[in-house]
Amino acid sequence: MLFLLFHNNWLFCLDWALVLSTLNEVRTGEDQQNFSQVWNGCWLHIHFGVISDMCGLIAVAGSSNSALETFAGLMNLQHRGQDGAGILTVDSKKSGGFHLQKGSGLIENVFSERSFKNLTGAAAIGHARYATIGRDDPNLLQPFLDYETGIGLGHNGNIVNFYSLRDEILQKSVLRVPLNSDSALILKLITDSIGSQKVTTDSIFKAIKVAMDKLVGSYSIVCLTRGGDIFGFRDPNGIRPLVFGNKTTAEGDKVWAIASETIALNFLEYENIEEVKPGEAIYISAGGKVTRQMIKPDSYSPCMFEWVYFARVESEFGNQSVYEARFRLGLILAERIKSLGIEADIVVPVPETSRVAAVALAEGLQLPFRELLIKNRYINRTFILDGQQSRQEAIRRKLFPIAAEFKDKRCIIVDDSIVRGNTAKQIVRLIKQAGAKEVTLVSSCPPISNPCYYGIDFPSAAELVAHNKTEEEVAADLGCDRIVFQTVQGLKDALEQASLCTGCLTDTYPTDIDSGREFETRRLQDRNDDRALAPAKHSSC
Repeated sequence: MLFLLFHNNWLFCLDWALVLSTLNEVRTGEDQQNFSQVWNGCWLHIHFGVISDMCGLIAVAGSSNSALETFAGLMNLQHRGQDGAGILTVDSKKSGGFHLQKGSGLIENVFSERSFKNLTGAAAIGHARYATIGRDDPNLLQPFLDYETGIGLGHNGNIVNFYSLRDEILQKSVLRVPLNSDSALILKLITDSIGSQKVTTDSIFKAIKVAMDKLVGSYSIVCLTRGGDIFGFRDPNGIRPLVFGNKTTAEGDKVWAIASETIALNFLEYENIEEVKPGEAIYISAGGKVTRQMIKPDSYSPCMFEWVYFARVESEFGNQSVYEARFRLGLILAERIKSLGIEADIVVPVPETSRVAAVALAEGLQLPFRELLIKNRYINRTFILDGQQSRQEAIRRKLFPIAAEFKDKRCIIVDDSIVRGNTAKQIVRLIKQAGAKEVTLVSSCPPISNPCYYGIDFPSAAELVAHNKTEEEVAADLGCDRIVFQTVQGLKDALEQASLCTGCLTDTYPTDIDSGREFETRRLQDRNDDRALAPAKHSSC
């Protein structure tokens, strides 16, 4: 039965059977708090209306504990998104088939023991959200679900030509419907291409090709079908990561999974882990049949920031360990500091992701390594917080120096990267107040001086501390005695990749960014940035 609803001049067409079956999952007690999130999940089968974000993804097929496995995988991807999470399962034995739960906050607070009594089925997808805007709105949480076609989707990345594609789709649409998310746009491209066809490997691969031919930007995708199949695909440049693997249970069942990082699959004891190649799609049926197809390969240009900052140190991309890459970044920096004739007494990391590079740098310089900036573990990553004021307040709560150990010392402070300069400025101030004789700030990443259009949250060059500035000017802005950045060549040598996305460093991007200026302006508006003239409604993953 269909239910028509008019809201703010928009027409929504809801499958009431889905609404009732989904709301039936809400019970008494602690589940009451999830009522609004469950209701919001009922909207999503219309393919429209919410946003996407940089995030963590996982899909599982063939496991009687698919939701629990997805939950455990998401826990190991929590660093990729702390704003909210969702799990979608499918169970042919239950009314409605799909079961969806989402919530704002950390993963362990979104799901309870009761959740897994409701999230039944042998296949599931999960999403941990890091949003660039709309951080507090539960409507913006993934996975998304098109109930009519029977496909759920989770997305990591950003579509640069979102606005032009959205206008094109809406001009052809019979109903005047909102389409405010690049993730929703991807889902719509797929479902529109399938239309009334049966969801099969062939129809999905053809639909993915249609989407890839239109999309410009970064996207790693995991999907779930009503039949219990899962599939995933990666953009032609492989900008965002995606891996898959399998394992055999004690009962002899074969289980498959697709995820953002190897750490999620390693923790769950999957084997034979491989990367989904750029432009490749992989389809895993409920019966365990695996089909791979190269849809639209281009150049392998993974985001350098995955190794430098975003990924867990235990993960591996492009046959390159994140740990080893960060260690080499430190060794290369040590040689640069020697060549500059800089002297120091101690090397101190900014926790957490700079620790490995700082250890290597200290070894290379034969200096004492000291952890003297103590992190409050209950404060989340400030880089992915929303808004300048929020980030600055969190920084003050996040780190505190052991003052006596800094007094009268020449200090090398190692950070993984310097983006807006908020953390660096506060740290330098704290260390100088502690009595340090000299502060040399070292970044294991080269100067970030251009926007990222692919899902990392610095859409405007104007907010980047290194934009159009020399090292001396950046050092003056941050209050340190000097600053030493990694070189672009040093970065490439450390990561040992034939090609990388270094657009934010070099202003040379792996895709066309003609739509980038409009994208930059509109996303800043969406984030209610101080420079925005008016709010709009779009986000990227």
